[in-house]
Amino acid sequence: MYQMTDMGKIDAGGGGTIALILANKGIDVIDCGVPVLSMHAPYEVTSKFDIYNAYEVYRAFYED
Repeated sequence: MYQMTDMGKIDAGGGGTIALILANKGIDVIDCGVPVLSMHAPYEVTSKFDIYNAYEVYRAFYED
């Protein structure tokens, strides 16, 4: 299962990750991952279901 979304204008070009730097150099990037509640806080919360599904997607991508 997955959900697609677009970033807002403030995040155009890759958001706040390394993808922003690569996108500004003309490289096509995909920025994907699992949702995290309270990212960069002392305690971050994610769903085990989301992490497992991300693992399955990444594994399928690299196997092809």
